[in-house]
Amino acid sequence: MPIAYQYTEAKIRTLNATITDHFIAQLWTEALANDLRTFLTGRVKCPEAAEDLAHETYLRFYKSAHTNLPDNARALAFRIAVNLAIDYQRHCKVKSQILADIDDELLADTVADHAQTDPLRILLSRERFGTMEAALSELSADCRTAFILNKIENLSYAEIAGRLNISQRSVGRLLEQAILHCMLRLED
Repeated sequence: MPIAYQYTEAKIRTLNATITDHFIAQLWTEALANDLRTFLTGRVKCPEAAEDLAHETYLRFYKSAHTNLPDNARALAFRIAVNLAIDYQRHCKVKSQILADIDDELLADTVADHAQTDPLRILLSRERFGTMEAALSELSADCRTAFILNKIENLSYAEIAGRLNISQRSVGRLLEQAILHCMLRLED
């Protein structure tokens, strides 16, 4: 192939990419982005997660549109958003089940049974409780507070979010951080 021909092909590819980018920019409007955020917020019940999912929708939409320009951009964007929301909800469900299992095991092993009379079990339980107290004291104030409000006072994520003036997603992150930290300390 002559060099002049290769140069022309490269120019054509660059021009096609520029035209495709311009066309995709016209398909993805601010109104579409707002509609997706509203839809996703209703679906996942967390504005921060909805914003993240809307951004991921745009990235996947852009990649898909680069490969094959859609006939109906809105339908494609919403199909991508629905799939991402389903994945997000599945992930949250599995994560909460794992954390709940860990919580039950962690707290059950840490707190002594009041009817327990075996001195060794009582001693081990007190030792674990002391380790748990130390682990909690190492956490940030918000992290420790979220843990205590959830595990001791049995408040929901929404109630904790209201008290700490943070999102429910942030509450989840704080609790995950606290549980993992306490588990690591108790395993030492």
